[in-house]
Amino acid sequence: MLSCSKNLYVNNYNPINAFLETQNINKNKKIILQRDKVSNAQALRLFNSGEGIEHIVEPIDKIDYTGGLFEKKHWKKMYKTYINDTIPKYWRKEDFPEYNFILENKKGLLGYDFLIRYMNSGIEDVILISEPMLYMNKKYIVFYYNELSFFGSTKPQAVIMTKENGKWVVVRIIGDYIYY
Repeated sequence: MLSCSKNLYVNNYNPINAFLETQNINKNKKIILQRDKVSNAQALRLFNSGEGIEHIVEPIDKIDYTGGLFEKKHWKKMYKTYINDTIPKYWRKEDFPEYNFILENKKGLLGYDFLIRYMNSGIEDVILISEPMLYMNKKYIVFYYNELSFFGSTKPQAVIMTKENGKWVVVRIIGDYIYY
């Protein structure tokens, strides 16, 4: 288990807020945000195109979905640093001050009672986000993002960002190979 050391993660959520801007989310619309931060394992799995530390490239599909950002040395360092961080972490409304997020716990999310509570409320989307992880000597951050609909659609992604000219920009979005 890792300690919640500040040097393992970014010191603010500006990159995620910058990413949310690219998603054209209506800031006045009420959207549910899972309060529990998604496990790092989800972003690591998508970045690696598979479970575990070994990077296995399928003989039939040799596409590098990271766009050349996968480097074995840096991957192994990121994986070993973050895979066992099981300390629960939670989002706060202050992390996303410009958005009208309703925080809901993971337990019961999209369950019967949850759906009854939000039925006919006009709220039909849930966002899940992991803590951003540092990659390649802090040049990039990688995090998990998923936008779910009450109606079953899902878009799990690993998002890779970097800072250019003082602004966070999306370098690559990797979709979930299980769904695509």
